[in-house]
Amino acid sequence: MITQETIQKLAIKYQAPEFPNIIREYFQHLFLSNLYRIEGSQNIMFKGGTALKFIYGSPRFSEDLDFSVFNVEPYRVKNFVEDLFTKVLVEIERIGIKVDLGPKPGPTKEGYYGDASFKIYDYPPVTVSINVSVRDERQIRSEIETIPNDFVPTYNLYRLPQELLIDEKIDALLERKKARDFYDIYYIMRKNLLTLEQKKRLIKVRNLIEIIDIDYKSQLSPFLPQDQQAIIKDFKTTLLAELKRQIG
Repeated sequence: MITQETIQKLAIKYQAPEFPNIIREYFQHLFLSNLYRIEGSQNIMFKGGTALKFIYGSPRFSEDLDFSVFNVEPYRVKNFVEDLFTKVLVEIERIGIKVDLGPKPGPTKEGYYGDASFKIYDYPPVTVSINVSVRDERQIRSEIETIPNDFVPTYNLYRLPQELLIDEKIDALLERKKARDFYDIYYIMRKNLLTLEQKKRLIKVRNLIEIIDIDYKSQLSPFLPQDQQAIIKDFKTTLLAELKRQIG
C-alpha cells in the first residue's frame, strides 16, 4: 500500500492536493492493476479521460474509470462485469483499504454503472465512478498498453484502440457539452492524435464552442495542476485558436 509520505511527495510533484486528486489517482491505478490480472479482463477495454491521462499524459485528473466490453453476450454483461469488479475490490481490501460500493450499481441502457468509495489513512473517502459500455463490433481488437506510473508497480492493460477512443471523446463532447470534454479535445489536438476524418468533425466542435456558455475556469480548475491554471483563464479563446490551427 502507498505510504502517506509518498502521497505527500506526489502532491508536490503533480502540483495538486493530496485529497482528492492524488488519493483518487492512486485508487484508479490500484483498480486497473488488479483488474488486468484477472482472467476475462481481456474482454474489457480501458478508455475515456482517465485513459488520456494514464496512456497519453494528459494533466487533467479524472473522477471516473471508463471501459468498453466486447465479445461478451448481452445477457452476460451484468454478471461478467460484477464478477470482475468484485474480485478487484476484494483484492484491494486485502491490503487494508476500506471499500464501499455506492447505492446504485447495476445495468444501464449502455452497459453498467457503479460507484466505489475508497478510504485510506485519515483522508476522507474518495469515490471513483465506474462506467462500462457494450460494443457490438465483432472485428474490434483491444491493444495492450504498459502503464509506468508513480503509484503502483508498472502494469499492463487492454485499451480501446486510439482512433475509437478519440471518436468516443468527440461524441461525448458533442452530446454532453462538459468543460472536461472540451479540455480533453484541446489536449488531443495539442498531441496531434486526430485522424483527417476526425479533424473534419472539429467544425461541429468549433460551432458549439461559439454558441454555448461554459464557465471553464470553475469547472476545470479543481482537476488541473497549478501549471495548467493559466491556460483556463480564457480557455474559450485558447480553444478556438487551437481549432483554427487544426482546421483553418
